[in-house]
Amino acid sequence: MSRWLQPSMSVRAYFGWRMRHWRRARGFTQAGLGRRLGYADSHISRVESAERWPPPDLADRCDALLDTGGELTALWPLVERERMHTARMSAAMDATDGGAVTGRPGAEGVAALGRLLRVYRDIGEALGGRDIVVPVEHHARLLIRWHADGPRPVAAGMLRLAAEYAELAGWTRFDGADYAGALYWYDHGHRWAAAAGDPHLASRLLARQSAARWSTGDAAGAIVLAEAARRLDGLDAGTRAWATLAKARGHALAGDRPACERALHDATMLVDDADPTRGPRWLRFAGSVLLLTFGTCYRDLALRTGHQALAQRAVTYATESLAGVPARAGHDRALVATRLASAYAFAGEPDPAAATLTTVMDGAGAYGSERVAGEVRAVHARLAARWPERPAVQDLSDRLAALGDDGAHPQAQIHHWAAGQVERLRASG
Repeated sequence: MSRWLQPSMSVRAYFGWRMRHWRRARGFTQAGLGRRLGYADSHISRVESAERWPPPDLADRCDALLDTGGELTALWPLVERERMHTARMSAAMDATDGGAVTGRPGAEGVAALGRLLRVYRDIGEALGGRDIVVPVEHHARLLIRWHADGPRPVAAGMLRLAAEYAELAGWTRFDGADYAGALYWYDHGHRWAAAAGDPHLASRLLARQSAARWSTGDAAGAIVLAEAARRLDGLDAGTRAWATLAKARGHALAGDRPACERALHDATMLVDDADPTRGPRWLRFAGSVLLLTFGTCYRDLALRTGHQALAQRAVTYATESLAGVPARAGHDRALVATRLASAYAFAGEPDPAAATLTTVMDGAGAYGSERVAGEVRAVHARLAARWPERPAVQDLSDRLAALGDDGAHPQAQIHHWAAGQVERLRASG
């Protein structure tokens, strides 16, 4: 396994990453820690790199020796739960369609993961991607392993479902502001969708790559990827509209208002032609999505040109978009509200900008989304730089400072996170 451990891959990987952190912070080598605990250095190395499950007593003994404040002990129930879940999944794979002899999954297993994907999507809409990133990535990898050995009648379905899981995995990374991780999954998903013969899914994944490029400030890359998504053969109007909206955002980021407005017009016409009952999932909320994209584009154009009139248009569109987002979609409401606050800031209206950000912070919708949190910080920075004496801005600054103090220390963060996870495990039995 690579020495460059990805701590978000699993709870086991996160445990190993934190164990490595504390060992190094206390000045121990792997061999030195192993001698103190009675393990070989190779054993410590494999636990830290998530190649081996940590033994039951290791967390307590490491906490005592390394003075971690009980962090690894707090993580241990989650590691053990993940180990048991992994063992059950492995047994289920062996028992599906032929048992341990063939190890081949069948249509029932694929259908079950399809139903689970819908649940993950609902959680993402409500809470963001942080709580689902590990299981979604796990199931994407699982499906690819199944596809390699699966029976021919269900192989194409496995590959397509793997691409759908890759799309959601990329979104969880995107929502966590991990744009490199998002591009990794979107690229894999695009190739799997193309191999499965699904141009609509392949187009969506190219458009999502465009969105990731836009988020990093790469206007040219966003435009190229969006255009590639638009030009795939066999697309329905709704899928082509999604790609065209991505292209509009790219042109707005580049400051090209005529090209942006042409793309927005084309996307609107395509949505009018689309069948929401048979098209892609987003068409159910097409009106709100269109309004949000219009608002985002005019906000970016205002940033590039300095014209407050464009920012005022962004405020109007974002306000209308927020009114159309269902109350249950807390994460989406938080994202739209943050864009609205950003538009207010560019329009020179600090009080409603600060008030809107306060509603985001007071709700649960921003939970689990570093992307929303990052936009909150960016808008606040603009407000604090231009209007530091305004009472609404000062109140917002105080709220953010309080949150920062509460979670500034890594140990405080992990105890808060681990305690919540342990309570969930207790509640679920």
